[in-house]
Amino acid sequence: MKKVFLLLFFLLLLTSCNNSKIKVYTNEEIDEFNKLLENVGKENIKAYDLRDYEECKAGRIKGFFCAKVYNFQNYDNVLDEIVSNITILLGKKKKTLIILIDNDGKDAEYVANKLKENGFQNIHYFQNGYLEYVRLNPDFVPETGECEC
Repeated sequence: MKKVFLLLFFLLLLTSCNNSKIKVYTNEEIDEFNKLLENVGKENIKAYDLRDYEECKAGRIKGFFCAKVYNFQNYDNVLDEIVSNITILLGKKKKTLIILIDNDGKDAEYVANKLKENGFQNIHYFQNGYLEYVRLNPDFVPETGECEC
């Protein structure tokens, strides 16, 4: 009986230690996503726009960093380079709230999963991309110009 109890205890401990999560917001959860965005700019929150730099420069959610601002060595691996840059930038701050947006959710999903593999524990993104976000928020006013995040 003690062995079973110990085994259950260790299984519970192992599953609770891996509390990483990726929260994906749907159109129906836009209000919840907007509530999350109210905190962008605070110290333990990082927000990244994964669209091409020119798109991001033309209009983005206030406080989002244009992740494709750099000249990447190999454009085929640009998302891996973004993951690497975020990992280096945040270092051991694995509990930092990370918010992502892109064109259609695919790049955000990829980056979120890679960040989770790197130990980040609090990753959120809107699955339908920036243009859908804008459509769902008719009063939205984008931030434009060079990214000064």
